[in-house]
Amino acid sequence: MPDDSLDSTGWASPWAGANWYPFFNRDPENRWERVSFERFKKDVPADIVMDIPTKYYSTNPEEAKNIWYQDIVGKFKPIDKPYPPSIGSTPETASAFEFVTISINVPRYLPWLQAKLKERGVKFVKGWVNSVADLEYVPTQERESGMEKVKTDVIVNASGLDVNPETSETTYLIPRSNGDVLLGGTFQVGDWDVSPDPAIARGILEPRLTYCPELATLPPQTSDSTTTTPDISTVKVLRHNVGLRPARTGGARVEKEVVALPSPRSSDPWSASGLATVPNALRAMQSIPDVENRDAGEEKTFKVVHAYGVGPAGYQESWGVAEDVCKLVGEFLAE
Repeated sequence: MPDDSLDSTGWASPWAGANWYPFFNRDPENRWERVSFERFKKDVPADIVMDIPTKYYSTNPEEAKNIWYQDIVGKFKPIDKPYPPSIGSTPETASAFEFVTISINVPRYLPWLQAKLKERGVKFVKGWVNSVADLEYVPTQERESGMEKVKTDVIVNASGLDVNPETSETTYLIPRSNGDVLLGGTFQVGDWDVSPDPAIARGILEPRLTYCPELATLPPQTSDSTTTTPDISTVKVLRHNVGLRPARTGGARVEKEVVALPSPRSSDPWSASGLATVPNALRAMQSIPDVENRDAGEEKTFKVVHAYGVGPAGYQESWGVAEDVCKLVGEFLAE
C-alpha cells in the first residue's frame, strides 16, 4: 500500500515511467487512454501531472497516419528535415513529430490517490486471498467485539503479480517535476529476478547520454581537443530500481463473470492464522478475528468483474479501465 512503503520490488507502480504514450492503435486501449489523459489533466493536481515536450522519430514516412492521438496531446506538429542527430534520430529516420504529453510523478500520485479514496469512505484492508471464495465476507470496520464483516455483492479482480510478470525494455528518458530524471528500461517476460544488473544499468544509461548529454559533466576541454563525449562516471545516479509488472498474453482483461466456487473450509483469510502465511511485506498490521458466519463447503456463485493484465500501460489506461469497471459493477448491481 502507498502508506506502507514505495520501495518494494513486489510492484512496479512507484518506478514506472508513467508518461502518457500509447503502445497500440486499437480499442479498447485507445478509448481507455483518451479517458485517462482527460482525467489526469482535469482531476489530478498540476504539481503531480507534468507536461512533457516529446519528440517522436520513425523510419516509416507515413507514420503520421498511425498516430491516432494527435487531437489529444498538445502542440502536435511535424519536425522538418534535416533532423537533429543528437536527440534520437538516425540516418534511417523518415518522419518525425513533436508534441506535449504528460508524465505522472508516481511517488506523489499514489499517496494522493489513496488519500482521495479514503476521503470517499473507501476501506483498505490487507489479507492473504487464495481464491475468489475467500472474499465472500470482508472486514469493514473495527468494533469492540472485533472486526465487523459484510457479505460482498460484487468482487473486482484486479490481480497483480500472479498474472504474468514482465519488465519492460523501451528507451525512455522522463523528467520528474522534482528535477529527477527516470531512465529505462528492460523487457523480460516471465523473469522474476529483481536484482539490479550493472551491465543492464550501463546499457540503459549510455544511449541516453546521446539524447541528453546534460545528465553528465563533459570532460575538460583543451585548446587542441574537440572531445565532447559525456563522461558517464559523472552522472549522479540516485538509485537503481527493479520492479515487476503484471502483464497478460492477449492484453488486459476487463469483463464480468459469474464464478461458481465452493466456500473455503480453510481458515479465514482475514484472521491472524490466515495472515500467518503472508510474506512480511503483505502482512496486516493487526490481527482480525475469524469470520463466524461462513457456510463452509457449500457451492456459491460470485459476481466478479475482472480488471488486470495491462502490463506497461497501467497509468495511461487506469482511469479508462476504472470507468469500464464501474459500468460493469453497476450492471451486476442492477440485476
